[in-house]
Amino acid sequence: MERATGLLDFDRYRQFIDRVAPTTSVLMFYFMGEPFLNKRAYEMIRYARQKNIHVETCTNGDFVDAKGIVYSDVNDISFQIGGMTQATHEVYRVRGKLDRVQTNIIELLEERQRNPRSSVKINVGFVVMKHNEHEVPEFLRWAKEIGVDCANVIDPCVRSVSEGELLLPSDKRYWFYNEEAFACGVLKPKYLPDNECTWIWNSLVVNWDGSVVPCCRDPNGRHVLGNAFETPLSHIWNGDDMQTFRRRVVTEQGKLDICRLCSGYGVPQLIHPQQVDFEIKRLTLDESKLDVPMDPIPMRCHQSTKNQGN
Repeated sequence: MERATGLLDFDRYRQFIDRVAPTTSVLMFYFMGEPFLNKRAYEMIRYARQKNIHVETCTNGDFVDAKGIVYSDVNDISFQIGGMTQATHEVYRVRGKLDRVQTNIIELLEERQRNPRSSVKINVGFVVMKHNEHEVPEFLRWAKEIGVDCANVIDPCVRSVSEGELLLPSDKRYWFYNEEAFACGVLKPKYLPDNECTWIWNSLVVNWDGSVVPCCRDPNGRHVLGNAFETPLSHIWNGDDMQTFRRRVVTEQGKLDICRLCSGYGVPQLIHPQQVDFEIKRLTLDESKLDVPMDPIPMRCHQSTKNQGN
């Protein structure tokens, strides 16, 4: 990334939550980093939950503490894995340990069972790429068998044609890119928004240092609209810079760099009903259903950390 990296300060975060809680419905506690590298992440989530904010988080799973998650009272946690074997997992999750992630998921499921008042929804996500697409049926079977609430099959994002040639799966169900354009050396989505975006009217992104950008398509902080630790967020939300950005989206979106490859997956989810059974979700533009294969697979992850000798 081009912008500076760092860890979110607890005191500045707490002051920020105090200011925004009355007008905030959902906090997505992650962005372009591993949230649980921050030692106070569980306290931060719990602080927002105590303000009646719905909190969801996303993690690579290597550093998750089951008791910490239950203590935090987070509403939704998604473990994003890169494959069903160590070899496929570490292509995307560099230096990640699949057995450690699977153990952490199992321990969280067991900890939730020991705490029936916990309402945390436990998801596992699988980014489908060329090296792991053959493992989708095994992933869905495994997710159902261990007892998570939701398995999320995710279409991959790439930044260039060369990256796409390396990573995009052969099964075009998992593409949201235009196949004809790609064959001609052009990377563009199948669906190009025509001066429209629901996200900029419902949400924004606050980086670890307080800098505010319009959405998650700006990981390098090229469109900073202010600093939420220095200026009330309501002033930034309604400020000249944000209004100018929204005006560009609805008049000349094709000229905005961060919109060029936007996946455009639907609208922000502001209401979160509790599901009653295992479900499969697709983060995709393809509505093809993925059924859960019912053939059993060997379970490799029910042992505790002690038994695995980690």
